[in-house]
Amino acid sequence: MQIKVIYSLIDNMVNFKDKNMPAVIDKALDFIGAMDVSAPTPSSMNESTAKGIFKYLKELGVPASAADITARADQEGWNPGFTEKMVGWAKKMESGERTVIKNPEYFST
Repeated sequence: MQIKVIYSLIDNMVNFKDKNMPAVIDKALDFIGAMDVSAPTPSSMNESTAKGIFKYLKELGVPASAADITARADQEGWNPGFTEKMVGWAKKMESGERTVIKNPEYFST
């Protein structure tokens, strides 16, 4: 349920006809930035949410890059361990590498 709301908000914030793709990445990083970014390791729910967001961005054809995530993390002072996890998951999603979402119930249709 939670991820459906996030998908809906991201979809509503971006005009896909204009291909304004940086806006969708910015909005996704806003959601991730609202997590406990001061912790070195995200909670299980936040991990699943972040992985789901990265998967969705890849499906849209605009995967979040390590540079996008690192720039936002530096700007907002995220914990380096948290940032490293986010960058790693985004890279896995972008490459198509197998990634396990621990709480898939947040992403069911």
